[in-house]
Order: sequence, then structure tokens, then C-alpha cells
Amino acid sequence: MGEEFAAAFPVPPMALMEFASIAQGDVDSSDLAGLAAMYDLLESVIEPEDWARFKRHAKTSRASDKDLMLLVRKVITGQTDRPTLPASDSSDGPEVTEPSSEPASSSQDDLTTRVVRRLEAEGRPDKALMVLMAAEAASAA
Repeated sequence: MGEEFAAAFPVPPMALMEFASIAQGDVDSSDLAGLAAMYDLLESVIEPEDWARFKRHAKTSRASDKDLMLLVRKVITGQTDRPTLPASDSSDGPEVTEPSSEPASSSQDDLTTRVVRRLEAEGRPDKALMVLMAAEAASAA
């Protein structure tokens, strides 16, 4: 919403576990328990020197629970607007690789994407986030 804030990445594991524990129940971002879980997670993620400014900006810009949930999702998945590293100047030309028998995107990725989109369309971005986090944990294992 027009401002940048320093955030911890990766998300502190205990903060993520607390959020997951609450989100796993039958709460969403419009319930008091869901709002409290989002607040606690954001407070754990936004760097302390930016926390007061973040709260002020969220209030004055009238950020909705859905706006804040989107921010939570981006922070958890590491989707920030940080610049990427420039390509190296020492390229020896295009790299030759063998064709892969693996498809570019697995059916599990497609299923996860469909489930996340459906949950977001149903107004359940909190549940969508849980699906993303579970998929990420499964792919990391």
C-alpha cells in the first residue's frame, strides 16, 4: 500500500507455528481469533524498528484483513520486491543440459494452486495460506 517495511525472512518458526495452530481451527481473518493470530504473526515478522510505523500506516491506509492476510502470505512465502542478483559477466555461453523427463510443473503444484485460488475466492485466505505452507513443507522434505 505504498510503503516498505523491513521484515524477517524466513519467518521465525515459533511465530509460524502459533499462527498455524490457530489457523488450523475453524477461524478466519474476520474472526477475533484470526485477527489476533495475524497481528501476532505480523508483529513477529515486521522488524521492531518498523513496527510502530507499520501499525500507523495500516490504520491510516485502512488496510483490510484481506490486505494484511495477503501481506502475511507474501512474507511467509518470501515473495518480496527485493531486487535479484545481477547475472554474472563470466558466462561461457548457454549451458547445455539434458532434457528432463519431469514436467515443468507437477500435478501437485497445479492442485495446490487450484485449492489456494478456490479458498481465496471463498474468502478464506487464511486457509489458503495454510495449504501453501503445507505444500512448501512437503517440497522441502
